[in-house]
Amino acid sequence: MKLFRIPLVALGLLFSISFNGNSTKALANNLPKSAIALQDKYSALSNSTIIDLKALTTDPKKYKFFTFRPNLEKLILSGDANSQHISILWYTIPNGSVGLHYHSMTESVYTISGSQTDAKGVYPTGSLYFNPPESGHKISNSNGFFVLAYASPPDFKNIDKIKPYTPVQINTLDPDLEKNYTFTNPKGGVKVYSIPLAPKGGMSSQIIKSTSLTSYVYSGNYLLVLKGSCNIDGRNFKKDMLVVAKTIKTESYKLSATKDDSCLALGLSF
Repeated sequence: MKLFRIPLVALGLLFSISFNGNSTKALANNLPKSAIALQDKYSALSNSTIIDLKALTTDPKKYKFFTFRPNLEKLILSGDANSQHISILWYTIPNGSVGLHYHSMTESVYTISGSQTDAKGVYPTGSLYFNPPESGHKISNSNGFFVLAYASPPDFKNIDKIKPYTPVQINTLDPDLEKNYTFTNPKGGVKVYSIPLAPKGGMSSQIIKSTSLTSYVYSGNYLLVLKGSCNIDGRNFKKDMLVVAKTIKTESYKLSATKDDSCLALGLSF
């Protein structure tokens, strides 16, 4: 009877377990109980930042914003301000603005509360828009708070590289959201709309609707609860709760509805 030994690296610890050539069962006594407990307890939430957006907009001074532009504050949630990152923008005056700038990669903006304006339109509370690679715009008449994701930071120098473009725009508060967009059904009780973004833009995004208590695994950099109540890795999150991976590395979140409500969430991934 032949034995094979296979090394395993789990949570920074090195173990080996033995498999019998005539059996599919591992010899569990070769794996320390402490390692099994660590594996069972691991959750993507342990490597994530959780933000209550209602609390943030009520008292933003409790958070570590820095001045990004005149009358515009920024809170970095993951990544680096000089490279790809996820952040929250706060316009501290009613008619905030940002000068013309170029996006070499995809930019995503979600309006938490307030409104933002550029040449392509006005984006009130609940609006979600994506500017594609090689786009550019200037912001005017903006106020409030926004979740911002950059696959590459804004470039205020190379504005001559801006090409004609059309942003992808979605009203996440649309009561007919599921009718107006093509959702697929990857599993029972789960609908997913994969937002059509340029492959070369360095970003992907999904709107996920779940009425199932069985988990749907989303690998990404953030999840934002848009409506209802979502169970994420065993914890319940209400509307306006934002879960962000602490680094640019994606995390695998287990997402489902709760016993009391269905779940509608926005997922974004670099």
